[in-house]
This record gives sequence, structure tokens and C-alpha cells, in this order.
Amino acid sequence: MAANLLPFYIVGKKGITRAMDAEEQKTEGMRLFQLGAYDEAVTAFTTAVAAYANDDDAAGQGEMLNNIGVIRRLQGKWEEAQTALNEAAALFVQAGDRNRQAQALGNLGDAYASRDRAEAARCYSDAAQLFAEDGDREKQSQVLRALSLMRLRQGRFVEAMLRMEESLTARPRLGAFPWLFRGMLRFALKLFGAR
Repeated sequence: MAANLLPFYIVGKKGITRAMDAEEQKTEGMRLFQLGAYDEAVTAFTTAVAAYANDDDAAGQGEMLNNIGVIRRLQGKWEEAQTALNEAAALFVQAGDRNRQAQALGNLGDAYASRDRAEAARCYSDAAQLFAEDGDREKQSQVLRALSLMRLRQGRFVEAMLRMEESLTARPRLGAFPWLFRGMLRFALKLFGAR
């Protein structure tokens, strides 16, 4: 990993100041995001992407691009969201981080859900598989639940029930209601001949 030998300085109206490093930009971006200053947060995250690239930190770049993708999805800027999330997923592959690759794919599924449901289903399924391989059953359950809800909105009820049953089965801990709900889903799926 390359390291900067000298700190970077900015000359501005207030004199010479030290530029924020990647972690400081990330923190500032999160602060701005929480305040609802989305465009300013994207600017901070974009600066952090460049700083992480300078440090040869693919995972850091991916995390910032994932944040940018989520913000752009919230703003309805679908193409920008998809571009950022695809780049994030590719960087997580490069970094060997399956869990964050799955998170980027789940977010990409959310970005596609209202516009290209086939692509959304592929992203959700790929994310669920990666979470399963990584042993993160809680996130696997969340992604399968999102896929189930998308199928329910499409009127694909049997497939929605199948994915919801998979979601509940993947959950590491089931309370009384989810356990009962899973039992009812299994019964209904048997009636439909899906199990």
C-alpha cells in the first residue's frame, strides 16, 4: 500500500490548510448524509474515493462508491446509482471482500427494483448467495426479504412466499411470530404444490 510522504495542503481564502485524508472525508460525508445534505455528502465521498485510490485501498474506494450509490438511489438518480454500485462491487471483488460485495449487490438490487425487476432479482439472488457463503445469515435474510417483497408487488405470490420462507429460514434467530409465520408459509406452499 502506497503512503503519502507529505501531507497535502490547500491554499484558500483562509490561508493554507491541510486537506482532509480519506478517513476524514468519509467521516465528513457521513455527517453530511445524516444532515440530509446529499450532494455535499457525495462531494466528500468522491474526494475520499480519490484519496483511497491514492493509497491503493480498493475496499475504501468501494465503500465510498457504495455510499454514493445509495445516496444517488435515494435521490432517484438511477444511472449514477447503478454506475457507482457496479464500480463498488467490482472493487470489493478486487479486494476479496465478499460481504461488502454482497452489500453493494443488494443496494444495486434496490436501485433496479422499480425499473428492471429481472436485474434486481439477479442482484438480490447474487447478494444472498454471497452472504450465505460468507456466513452472514442476517444480511442474507434481509436480501431475500427484499426479493420476496418485490415479487409480492409483481403479483408473483408463490415466488414471494418461497423467498420469504427462505428469508425466515436463513435468519439466525426466530422469535415466536416469525417461527409461526414460517410454518404457515410452508403449509401454504405445500397446498400450492411448491414444496
